[in-house]
Amino acid sequence: YSYMKSKFFTVGMLCLGVSSAFAQDLSKDTLRLDEVVITSQYVKPTEVGRLPVPLSQAPLSVSRMSAPMISDLSLNSLIDVARNVTGVRPNNSYGGFQSFYIRGFNTFVVVTDGIRDERHNLYASAPNTTLASIESIEILKGAASVMYGHSALGGVISLVHKQPTSVPRVNAQMSIGSWGRYSIQGGAGGNIARGVNFRTDFSMSGGEGWRHTNDRAYNAYFALNFRLSDYDKLNFSVSAKNDRYGTDTGQPHVDKDIYDADGSVVYRPGDLPEDFDRRTRYNDPLDHLADKDLTVSAKWTHQFTNPDWSLSDYLSYYYDDLDYYASEKLTYLTSSDPIYNHYYMNGNTKTYISLDSIQRVGYQFAYKVSLLQNQLELKGKFMTGEVKHNFLGGYSFSSLYTPRYTANYAADATGPGKNAHLSVVDPVLNQGDLNLPYQKRNLAWEYMHGIYVQDYLNLTDRLSALLSLRYDRYDRTYQQAYTKDKVVTSKDEKAHIHDNALTYRFSLLYQFTDAFNVYASTSNYFKPTRTVASPGYVYIGNDGKVIEPSGKNVFSPEKGYQYEAGSHIAFSDKFNANISGFYILRKNMVQSLGTKDGQTISGQVGKADSKGLEVDINTRPWQQFNINAGYTFTVAKLKEYAKNDYAENTQAGNYLNLVPKHMAYGWAFYDFDRSLKGLKLGVGFNYSSKAYVNTANTLEFEPYAIANAMVGYSFKNWKLQMNINNIFDKNYYMTSVNTIGFIPEEGRNVKFTVSFDM
Repeated sequence: YSYMKSKFFTVGMLCLGVSSAFAQDLSKDTLRLDEVVITSQYVKPTEVGRLPVPLSQAPLSVSRMSAPMISDLSLNSLIDVARNVTGVRPNNSYGGFQSFYIRGFNTFVVVTDGIRDERHNLYASAPNTTLASIESIEILKGAASVMYGHSALGGVISLVHKQPTSVPRVNAQMSIGSWGRYSIQGGAGGNIARGVNFRTDFSMSGGEGWRHTNDRAYNAYFALNFRLSDYDKLNFSVSAKNDRYGTDTGQPHVDKDIYDADGSVVYRPGDLPEDFDRRTRYNDPLDHLADKDLTVSAKWTHQFTNPDWSLSDYLSYYYDDLDYYASEKLTYLTSSDPIYNHYYMNGNTKTYISLDSIQRVGYQFAYKVSLLQNQLELKGKFMTGEVKHNFLGGYSFSSLYTPRYTANYAADATGPGKNAHLSVVDPVLNQGDLNLPYQKRNLAWEYMHGIYVQDYLNLTDRLSALLSLRYDRYDRTYQQAYTKDKVVTSKDEKAHIHDNALTYRFSLLYQFTDAFNVYASTSNYFKPTRTVASPGYVYIGNDGKVIEPSGKNVFSPEKGYQYEAGSHIAFSDKFNANISGFYILRKNMVQSLGTKDGQTISGQVGKADSKGLEVDINTRPWQQFNINAGYTFTVAKLKEYAKNDYAENTQAGNYLNLVPKHMAYGWAFYDFDRSLKGLKLGVGFNYSSKAYVNTANTLEFEPYAIANAMVGYSFKNWKLQMNINNIFDKNYYMTSVNTIGFIPEEGRNVKFTVSFDM
């Protein structure tokens, strides 16, 4: 700052001198000074890769969604962001549970400011709140357990909050859109005392919504940065949310050939019978997904007298409280008697089916998650001969406690609302009260210890290497309890699981020119299996042989590895491209193998692999015109089971569900200048080839392509913007519930936004 201040002073004095010299002769001559534009570009190092280099020099495949891009596209959820990232397919099921298929697999890790969200690993999916307080999002693709611990096979999604700054900042935004949607958010930051900066953000959003879900989201964020001394600083933050979603079971597509009374096929598997309205939702009005959480964190950083070395400790506590009830299953009424107008073949027998009414079955659970995490890290730079080292070493610890309550709808639900029948057209959604008490409480305690080291080496001016190694110790204690009105009446014995794993990453990058490099890497991952031995089960190991549980682990950890090669191309801001090809193998997958002799068979016999290509392009042919685009090619398939006496893998070679072979997105923006300065236009598209709904590959989502657009006008500190999505009102699907419950994606919708930023 002092350096810049002195330079500005020198330039100022020079200008005053020039002004004085010409002032005496202004009446005779006019001096014309052409406009000089000075620009600079700061390339931010990758957060998710924990590397001291920009993305263009990282031997990794990382996609970044910045705050300006989030604003231009008016994105307000991770689902929306994922639609504009290569290699990622979002999945929003039951109205609010979000999951992501990254490079073909939905095993991933979500971190916010470095804090893991374990719910995605415990329960496969979880609600994620709005992005009002988020500054940027990075998605690291591929196996990455060496950086973030277990379960990072598809990749890591990293969200970074807006941070305190010494410069005063104020922003506010209000938007309204189709189907009564609204959003209000605001934030501010700056200096409040010497060495103390702050940032605060809040938002609230809601509305009837596309499928009449009446979602509501409220969240707040507050952060402080303290300069404790010349060498020490402390960051403190707290965030909270209170969200509520109306659940969505979708529309029941048929999964068999359906015949009319004349014996003609009228519907094929995957078809939706006539008379369904895309916006009609068949859930009970009392269905809900309520999610509250609180996160408190503190990070201390010490800069040693040698500025190349620092030590930090990051402590956080996360609490989440989720309550859920939904009419999860919709089925058509059937009969062996010809009382309905349509039928399907069940072997050689006709089963008659009603296509104008459906039955509703519910499901209920609740859980709490308490998670304490701590991360101690040492960073530094040093030389060994001519080799430059960027060292990172650390120890991480996490302690998790989660009770989960479940209920048995078939056995314990009572009231007129149980197994309600609804008309397809103009359904009466409220079919009466329903009482469903909780009968079980599953308790789990998990402890993780991880020790890791990473070194980014500049071997020469052109050649760099990344070496990473991590050792994890995982301990889990599980206990099932039986309840009445959430009061425990009895408990089973506790069961214990212990796993150890060593993970790695090795990468090389060669910089041919300042604008072009290539890299290659290999990495692996592990995921603890949480299976506890239960009576009435037969367990099959990864060698196909029966396991006799010893009271501790039933299965080994799930494991896998990735090979990747790619290239970064960067010609200033005129053209940037990232290209990567990959192969991932996932093994030790636990599969349900059906039943035999009254026993349930569970086997760690599954394998799957994924291979593909990803291309990201950003080009600016001229100053006012910018294009962002991406293409993904993925082939993800099941492989042969380990041979065993209980089941044959009839699905070997089938495609993994919800993973299309081709995906693409693109946006083109034009910023007007001169008389229309401040006006910005954008047009974009999203494309997906067909994706299978199930691993049997008998049902599929049709390919789709949708068009989007935006127009914005900025003046002084204000911005007016309109976004139109799905311009041509395409009818398409990306998500299903219980296989046949296809959830329609939103039709044409418009959003108007006014924002202030200073």
